[in-house]
Amino acid sequence: MNSPALLYLCTGLLVTSCGKPPTAAPLAPPQAVLPAAYAYVSPDEAEKLIASTPPLGILDVRDQSEMHEVGMISGARPCPYLSDNTKMLHGFDRKQPFLVYCAIGGRSEYTAEAMSQLGFEHVYILKGGINAWRAAKKPVVK
Repeated sequence: MNSPALLYLCTGLLVTSCGKPPTAAPLAPPQAVLPAAYAYVSPDEAEKLIASTPPLGILDVRDQSEMHEVGMISGARPCPYLSDNTKMLHGFDRKQPFLVYCAIGGRSEYTAEAMSQLGFEHVYILKGGINAWRAAKKPVVK
């Protein structure tokens, strides 16, 4: 193939490939699908829930370094999302209510979704996670 023909072919490919708009990258993770019985709670609501619901389980789904660095809500059990926490969830009572939190909310939503699939009846998600809890001047333990 002579060089003018090759140049024409390459230019044509370049022009046609440039005409397509780029695919937009997602700006947020996909929303978790949660049952209607699950609820988001503010730090104030979570604090009241902890005080008024004695059998409430509290799950911290952040990784160990985050728990150590920032602290945890008193009484929380470590259940790190990235260490396949669904294995840990199998050992919990599905009728017991749980409060789930992470740093800002994403991992807790995914954990709550897994809990839903496992048949947990009452799950509360701390809206804004431990960051919102600390911003509301709520206590943490290290």
